[in-house]
Amino acid sequence: MTTATLPKQNHRIMGRGAVIACGILTLLTPLGLLLIRLAKGSPAIVEQYYSRGWYHAAATALTAVTGKLPFSAMEAALILLGVLAVLFLAGWVRELLRRQHRWWQICLKRLWIAASAVSVIFFWFILTGDLNYYRVPVGESLGLQTEETGVETLRALCHLLAQEAGEARALCTEDAQGVFASAVSYQELADQASSAVAGLDEACGVQLFDLAKRTRPKAMHFSEVMSYLQLTGVIFPYLSEPNVNVHQPAYGISSTMCHELSHICGFMREDEANFIAYIACRGSQSAELRYSGAMLALIHATNRLYRYDPNSWQEIYSLLPEGVLRDLSYNHTYWRKYETPVGETADRWNDAYLKANAQTDGVQSYGRMVDLLIAYYRAEGRI
Repeated sequence: MTTATLPKQNHRIMGRGAVIACGILTLLTPLGLLLIRLAKGSPAIVEQYYSRGWYHAAATALTAVTGKLPFSAMEAALILLGVLAVLFLAGWVRELLRRQHRWWQICLKRLWIAASAVSVIFFWFILTGDLNYYRVPVGESLGLQTEETGVETLRALCHLLAQEAGEARALCTEDAQGVFASAVSYQELADQASSAVAGLDEACGVQLFDLAKRTRPKAMHFSEVMSYLQLTGVIFPYLSEPNVNVHQPAYGISSTMCHELSHICGFMREDEANFIAYIACRGSQSAELRYSGAMLALIHATNRLYRYDPNSWQEIYSLLPEGVLRDLSYNHTYWRKYETPVGETADRWNDAYLKANAQTDGVQSYGRMVDLLIAYYRAEGRI
């Protein structure tokens, strides 16, 4: 006769495999921080082995997938992430209700799982773009020498950009209100932007921008949300995808495309991406791209000029054609509608993010684009 026994109850909150997995994944955070620390002082190594090595290979593989999708993979991924977060929280509540006597252990487990997931996301971001902040500056790669300049040089630059903007604007179409309107489809504009950035390799005699031809900037379905966040575009580095806010004033879309494609090419600094967007647009056969790039550069250069010589700024402003002035006025009115606490908070987060990635001036680093513009035009002998 055998004695009946009750099955042993499993009192573990986490299985052994889950504990090991979470432990390993959590260690990715300090590993990622170590990589950043090592990269900060080694731009040449980052350039050779990361930017032109690992990153280029990873971005090539990712764009082969996301570049063919007709929609924004970033928006789809964020929606999926939101759904998973809700399911995770629902499972957390359900587990708490079932095992209330061990609530603190359940909370620790769930927090550890969440921390492990964040660690993976953080480490993947480092592998798919973040270390590009520490690569060789684009000015050095293009052979440009930046140096301190006087107000006269800055004034000359603004005159050149104002002339470029006016000449290109005369070739563009406008709507019934006299504001710039694109004459081509979004897809055609995206093709032109990709070709313009990729074409910089031949124009500048380098091999830095080929990734631009492997993808196209995606029009975001929730573009107006981006306006509330004070963003004209964003890359999704996890999938090497450029995304564009198409709700913004139309003249800025082309340069935004080129800006985001510059990030895909591995130039993460905002000032460098702006400069690359400008020279890509300037070399394009499309008047729309040339106008968009000229306006991007003109706004940055005249903002700098205004701080040092308001009278010269007024002089430049008075020389602009009516069409350009209408576009600037519309742009100001548009963005003023989105000056909300949400936008201000997003701007502060963006500022903190830039500072955390070696852009010590935060959002003010956008102004340093002007130094590259001056060096570029000096190399051409025009100022």
